[in-house]
Amino acid sequence: MTTDEKKRYLILKDPNIYKGLILLALPLMLNNLIKTLHDIVDMFFVTFTDGATSSQAVASIQLTFPVIFTFLSLGMGLSIAGTALISQAIGAAKYDTGKKYAGQLLLVAIIAGVILNVLAFISAPFIMRWMGAQGFVYENSVSYLRIRAFELPFLFSFFAYLGIRQASGDTLSPVLVSGSAIILNIILSPIFIIVLNLGVPGAAYATLISHGLIMPIGIIRLFFAKDGIRLNIKVIIGSTMMSLSERITIIRKIIKTAIPASVGQAITAIGFGVMNGVIYSFGEETVAAFGVGNRLLSMVLHPVMAMGAILSAYIGQNIGALNPSRAKETFRKCMTLSVGIMIVGASGILVIREPLAALFMGDDPVALQLTVDYMFFILIGLPLMAIFQTFIGTYNGTGNTHFTMILSITRLWVIRIPLVLLMAYLLPGRGSRVIWEAMLISNLLIAFLGFVLYLRIDFQPKIEVKKPPKKKAVSPTPQPSLKTS
Repeated sequence: MTTDEKKRYLILKDPNIYKGLILLALPLMLNNLIKTLHDIVDMFFVTFTDGATSSQAVASIQLTFPVIFTFLSLGMGLSIAGTALISQAIGAAKYDTGKKYAGQLLLVAIIAGVILNVLAFISAPFIMRWMGAQGFVYENSVSYLRIRAFELPFLFSFFAYLGIRQASGDTLSPVLVSGSAIILNIILSPIFIIVLNLGVPGAAYATLISHGLIMPIGIIRLFFAKDGIRLNIKVIIGSTMMSLSERITIIRKIIKTAIPASVGQAITAIGFGVMNGVIYSFGEETVAAFGVGNRLLSMVLHPVMAMGAILSAYIGQNIGALNPSRAKETFRKCMTLSVGIMIVGASGILVIREPLAALFMGDDPVALQLTVDYMFFILIGLPLMAIFQTFIGTYNGTGNTHFTMILSITRLWVIRIPLVLLMAYLLPGRGSRVIWEAMLISNLLIAFLGFVLYLRIDFQPKIEVKKPPKKKAVSPTPQPSLKTS
């Protein structure tokens, strides 16, 4: 049995769905753990920036996060669209169709990355000023954002690579690429931040160089893949294999599927920008607490994000194979598994949250206490995040990315932000705690909407999939009569 056949059997036929989800999610969990470690290392070393408190240095990076995420949203949407459409083609055993979608996905991703690189660089000062950054935080956040803008072409090409490989159930290859970039980043961060004394911009330079050197390897691997989808130049930029009208149709379908997910994530990221502005109004210590708390909690949250990504490919392939019952069963088991992981992980971090926070905020008792409070509210709500991520993976895998957009926008813009503003106005004495409480309430309420949207999914393919022809019953061949005339 070939590697492709093994993955196909695991996703489409293996009776132990829990085993398949865990096996395929483990590489992504490892990658997310390494990524979280990198974020923590970055945040730890920037606290040694000369001429600034740890809160100012951390806030300079934290304020840029929703901005960077906004620009990355289109790339993430393309990756989601690629996984959904290509996995359905693979599930239907239409590998040529999958290759055509993969080629156009890569082309669109690279073009989009270059355009957004220019846009992010030009708009950085205006965005950070709009978010309320001043003095040290403003200067360093603008520098950080402008340097990281040059990552976008590399990251967008990697998002295309990620969507293509995950569609076939390959979660290891993307981890090898991104994990190598993250490890190199961890090595370079203290060199650029402390040794070269570049401070906050040094963290951005370390990330840019790491991604610029390693991420292109993923694209090269697509042209020499021994399993899954293998690309060539002809299928990307033009050949007799595909007419212009077919190429346009494929690009339209990719963009049509990507736009709701991209818009949902972009509007969510903008919402987090607004949230950061509100949080910044409570002081730099509150921003720092939000940033450090999120990095530490990612250690628990990333496993269920990995499960959600795998669920998308699982459901996509089973829908392509016209097996909706298995797709629904996978959703149910992924939900159970994810919630269980969150309960165990949150319980473990809850008891050690203060010493963890003290690693970053030991010189700032106010920021330390804020971080401890924030982690408490988020940790008790992590099972709700497992539910949220499972719904997102299901919507993406079925190609219902507009549900992803609705769920994401509603959680932040309809519930969380208005609730924060309302509670801050009505309960001014509670300080920044109203932010943490509003986040918990929004995660609880959105779980109900997620279930309502799930009931509207039809679990039907979004690409053309023909049902296999029914075998005609073969009449038995008449036997010669033994009777004599």
